[in-house]
Formats: sequence, C-alpha cells, structure tokens
Amino acid sequence: MEFLISLILTYYFVAIVQTVFHRLFGHKNRISDIFDTHAKGHHRIYRSPKLLTDTYIDDEYSVMWYYSIPVLPVFIFIFLKFSLFVTFGFISGMVISIWWHIYMHKHYHLKNSYWNRFDWFIEKRELHFAHHLNVKTNYAIVEYWIDDLMGTKKWS
Repeated sequence: MEFLISLILTYYFVAIVQTVFHRLFGHKNRISDIFDTHAKGHHRIYRSPKLLTDTYIDDEYSVMWYYSIPVLPVFIFIFLKFSLFVTFGFISGMVISIWWHIYMHKHYHLKNSYWNRFDWFIEKRELHFAHHLNVKTNYAIVEYWIDDLMGTKKWS
C-alpha cells in the first residue's frame, strides 16, 4: 500500500513541478536553455494555425533534466528516510508522470492520434492549444486542475 501511495503522490508532485517550471521558465528567459527550446523552439514550430502535424517534431528532450532540480532533493530525502517500497513508488511515479506528460503532449499535436476518439482528450488538447494562442494560460500538460489552482486555466 505504501508503494501505491508513494507512486500516486509522486505522479502529482512531478505534474506540479512540470506545470510550475513551464510557467516560470518556459516563456520567460530565466533559464535560457528552457526558454530557447520551448518558447523559441516548440512554440515556433507549433503556432497557429499549424498546431497539428502528421508527425510530431521532437524538440524538447534536451531540457528535460532541468525538471530533476526540485525532484532530486525530494528523492534523496525519501531514499534516506523511508522504506524501499516508498522509494520504488517514488521512482515509479516519477517515470510514469514524465512519460505520460511527454506522450500526451506529443499526441495533442498529432492529426491522427489514437486518442482523438475520446472527449477527455479533445478537451485537454483544446486547453493545450489555448496555451499556444495565449502563453500566459494553461501551463499544465495533463493535470489542468493545477492551472485552476494557479488561476491560469483559460479556454480559447
């Protein structure tokens, strides 16, 4: 049970880190690598009206390691203070969260995504595209309730 609780809490912790980092660094030149890759790269490639493509253009893996900055101290703390079940739950939750966010982000931009058949996916895609139209909104990739908490969730 502690493995599962750790996994779930970590998934959401990493989702919050992604959303906050996107807000703080994705569109403000505070860490130039993230800003250049995201604002000048991803948003240059996927700008209105070309938000959908046949093949996703991978452009942001080079800055993913920055997200480990707030996650690493938490991992070290958990590793030193908790059981191996909690530690493995943390690792699993982190991997699942990162993978799911990258995977869904890719599919938001694919014309023929498998997920197009689901209303929940269409809604999340619309929120993501609203971000592309107004970069001061919708920083989350999957968990838009975080934008609700930050007051940044907006429909186009």
